[in-house]
Amino acid sequence: MTEVARTRGSSSEIERGEVPEVAALGNVLKELFTRLGISQNQYAYRVHLDKSAVSRYLSGRRVAPQDFIDRLVQEIEDHLGAPLQLEAKEALRGRRLEALRVCSPDEFRLEGLRDELARSRRDTERAHRNIEALNALLDKKEAEARDVADDLTRLRLDWGAERSALARAREDLLRQVARLRQDLQDAEALRAEAERQTRELRDHVLDLEEELSRSAVGDLPLDMLKSRLLAMWEEERFPEAARELTEAAWSRPVGEVIELSDWLEECGAAMTPETFVADAGRLRPLEEALAFAPEAVLNWHPRMRDAWRAAVAARLTDRNAAAIYQRLRDPETRSNPEGDRVLAEALRRVPSDSDAAALVLAALAGTSSPTPLTRVARRLTVERPADPLGLGVLVKLAEAGRSDVVDDLLAHLLQLYPLDDLAKEAQELDHEQIDVLFDLVTGLEDAALLTHFAACLSFTSELIERLLETVHAHGRLGHLDLVGFPEVAACVNGWRRSRFK
Repeated sequence: MTEVARTRGSSSEIERGEVPEVAALGNVLKELFTRLGISQNQYAYRVHLDKSAVSRYLSGRRVAPQDFIDRLVQEIEDHLGAPLQLEAKEALRGRRLEALRVCSPDEFRLEGLRDELARSRRDTERAHRNIEALNALLDKKEAEARDVADDLTRLRLDWGAERSALARAREDLLRQVARLRQDLQDAEALRAEAERQTRELRDHVLDLEEELSRSAVGDLPLDMLKSRLLAMWEEERFPEAARELTEAAWSRPVGEVIELSDWLEECGAAMTPETFVADAGRLRPLEEALAFAPEAVLNWHPRMRDAWRAAVAARLTDRNAAAIYQRLRDPETRSNPEGDRVLAEALRRVPSDSDAAALVLAALAGTSSPTPLTRVARRLTVERPADPLGLGVLVKLAEAGRSDVVDDLLAHLLQLYPLDDLAKEAQELDHEQIDVLFDLVTGLEDAALLTHFAACLSFTSELIERLLETVHAHGRLGHLDLVGFPEVAACVNGWRRSRFK
């Protein structure tokens, strides 16, 4: 983004919400508007604009867009039944350019480029018409030269004097033809240059328009916006301040939004910084919303971080989950705590096991070894009363071939649940759910986790015996750590004795 130079106003100008050049434009527009003889609210309804926007344009608190000015001029001309003088329109355009020069130099430069592009197109059109005229004249002169040559051939033998005159006329015509051909060549060169310049200007205009489309045109400098917001809060004009902040959240450059969010946090809770960052995460293009992640992690207050994460999580779908998850990965450590938090927040809105599993699979698509999913595990297990062990999601992840994700989530599940609680929850499961859970645990590559889970059930004889039967059936009884977990060793010895009685 091109750096935009900002002109700062004095304190009195800030209090009035004016920059002199913007105020001058507003005065001219307001004078024109009075000719319509209607209220600003009525006009806003007529042209389908927000009445606050019309007020800001006419009061000189915001640079009016060119289409707003063109529409106002059209309405006035229709109302008066006569066109405005060309000088008045040019003066109005000059006022707007002066305002843009102060508040938005890039947009001022774009307007100049557009004018230059229009002139270049007119030059190209004139060159094209000139070439057509020269071609017609050249054809005419060449035809005259041929006619004279024919006459000269017929009279060559008898009319010496006339022959000399015709010869001179022919030579003169040939010289004219040569000059015309040179003129035509020069005109074609000028047209080619005009077309090249037009193409370059058009590309430049398109690039600058694309750049400026990402920021609001005619916005006042950031320091002036802060001063205006302070004045609004002091005067208890809270709805107007909220509208200004919402507009800034989606229209200001990313760097200015981060600076403004930090300033709002410094001002105190009354400034609602969490609402501002939530608007930025909700309203901006997704790539720009994700650009706040480093700032959100390092500097923001927890309330602001939570508001930003919730806004991004609300936009997470199966289609964009992988892009969001990968975009939040730390490029240096390759860890992804923000991705874990945002994915966990998104799962809060997912009611069914199938949808939850689909969202997790979509987010982890393309990752061979997912980073720790502590918060996702908590969201899928202890924070879902209907399925506290997350069995439904774990089964569907296993069926989809993501045993690595299942292992990770089970590892966190075992860490999240105290031993007694895990055993108690397991006892509440039906036989089919117990079989699924035991098959998943037995398939864990980490033998320490398998042993830890067995230790959790060592207090319930029925469950530990079923688990050991499952482990034995999978040929993994030897993987249990019987030295580090003597309670498991006691259960295994008792199970063996009961089997071989």
